[in-house]
Amino acid sequence: MFKTRFTLTSKKQLTHDVYELMYSCSEFQENTMIPGQYVLFQLLPWLNRAYSIASYRDQNFTLIIKRIPDGKWSPLICDAPIGTIFSGMLPLGHFVLQDSSVSKCFIGTGTGFAPLYCMMNGCAKWEAIPANIAFIFGVRELQDVFYSSEIQELGSQFQDFKYITYLSREERDGYLRWYVTDWITPESIAIYQEFYLCGSPVMVKSAREKLEALGIEKEKIFWEQF
Repeated sequence: MFKTRFTLTSKKQLTHDVYELMYSCSEFQENTMIPGQYVLFQLLPWLNRAYSIASYRDQNFTLIIKRIPDGKWSPLICDAPIGTIFSGMLPLGHFVLQDSSVSKCFIGTGTGFAPLYCMMNGCAKWEAIPANIAFIFGVRELQDVFYSSEIQELGSQFQDFKYITYLSREERDGYLRWYVTDWITPESIAIYQEFYLCGSPVMVKSAREKLEALGIEKEKIFWEQF
């Protein structure tokens, strides 16, 4: 963890309210980062805000942020012009990828996507790549889906990869209806040994309870909520 400054170098709007933001930081080194960690923006003396890092390479890192119109911080970050310099601290956080090559299941909603995607990237870089990986993701509507091609491309590096997207508010071909927690059944989870959860408190609580009820040890469930 260190205090530093980083510069916005790229901005892309992924959906009507989700942005992909890339930053460069001359002090950032890949070997200081564990997939799943976050950066803390120090926007004002009294205002700090944490965002999970979605990917990183060399001296660059990428965030995926939901812009909340009446929020105190996300408009400041998402609306900033290219070249804006921010102060902050990184890397921070204990919701991280475990150093084990066992099969893993990632379950998330909304921009809880970011740390999970970073973790899956981390698995693909290991010498002993886990054979079985699942990425179960939920949003409200089709218009809220992002990074589908990136997930599928990354998933091609695993021997057995499952990518399932749930839509809670509409029915669409190729997508499942309702909630990511509906996927948690004895048959679905049987081949996975570690579970990573990130999203709303309601989703995380429900997923943890279902996994534990199905016999998954608490020590094998890693989670973060927002």
